[in-house]
Amino acid sequence: MEHRLFPRRAENFDVILQTRTGCSVDARVLDVSSEGLRLSTNGSTVPSGVVVDVILPENKRNLFGSRYLRGYVAYANRGTIGLWLGDTFN
Repeated sequence: MEHRLFPRRAENFDVILQTRTGCSVDARVLDVSSEGLRLSTNGSTVPSGVVVDVILPENKRNLFGSRYLRGYVAYANRGTIGLWLGDTFN
């Protein structure tokens, strides 16, 4: 069952995820909504419940008006991560 309130738009670009512990993971954005991202991580894992910083490439900063996003890993399954975006995550 779909839980998103906003429609998804297919995308295909690379980002870097950084955890609070300093771990970096290369990822590819698969789709975007106004509240989240679905990412492919090529087998790298970031567990559910973790807050990550997303570093966008320069040519995609206009999507969100910033180079950096903060996201909460809502789910992580075999190389796919769902991020809930927000500024209030600690």
